[in-house]
Amino acid sequence: MKYLNKAIVLAAVASFASGAAMAVDREEGGYAGTTDEGHDAVVYNFLKHFNYQQYYYSYKHQWSWNNNNRVDAMDFAIFAGHGNKWLIAGLDGSVDLVSAGSSGHRGYGDLDAEFVAFESCYVVPSPIEVTNWYSNWTSESDDVFDGLHQAMGFHTVSWQSTDQKVTDYFGPRIRNGYAVWQSWFDAINAKGKSDEHGSAVMHPSADGDTYASFVSDPVETHSSLRLWYQY
Repeated sequence: MKYLNKAIVLAAVASFASGAAMAVDREEGGYAGTTDEGHDAVVYNFLKHFNYQQYYYSYKHQWSWNNNNRVDAMDFAIFAGHGNKWLIAGLDGSVDLVSAGSSGHRGYGDLDAEFVAFESCYVVPSPIEVTNWYSNWTSESDDVFDGLHQAMGFHTVSWQSTDQKVTDYFGPRIRNGYAVWQSWFDAINAKGKSDEHGSAVMHPSADGDTYASFVSDPVETHSSLRLWYQY
């Protein structure tokens, strides 16, 4: 059984973790970090539950200097591929999420993005792995939380053998009105392995967001975060 935890540090918070059909039209984009390891199928198993707009292999520009035309043009962006703490690997190298908002396109949420998910190992670390789990998301002018509501992922390994099942379970849950990060954890509980533990970082006001109904965008300059993580 997985357990849930929550944490708070000054303006930052971290926590333990535990609908009706969506009538609002949203935009979804998916980005696969490899061409031959099945990550495209992991992405598609989420996208197929929506009238999605983007389905690409992942390149650095989509997450950095061109994000207004890719990730930040979507309401929900999902990545599947290899990762590490605040790092995702695409076809042309890795994106450091600590500084991905350094261009004129800034981070995510200043244009459109509300939610991002990383079906990858370790991308969203918890206090179990790092004491300072929060400042890399919001600390500088080049961070990625620029109106973004939630970022979901794992603070542990993420197994290729279960990734496709997790995204296939997650997609219809948020489409049908269930809360977003809670549905991510539900999908991991239902389809993941026992050593796969999800994590989700967010502005505290967005804790109860569903894909059909979510709060107004947080201000770009905030430093308030909440983290839920399984253990």
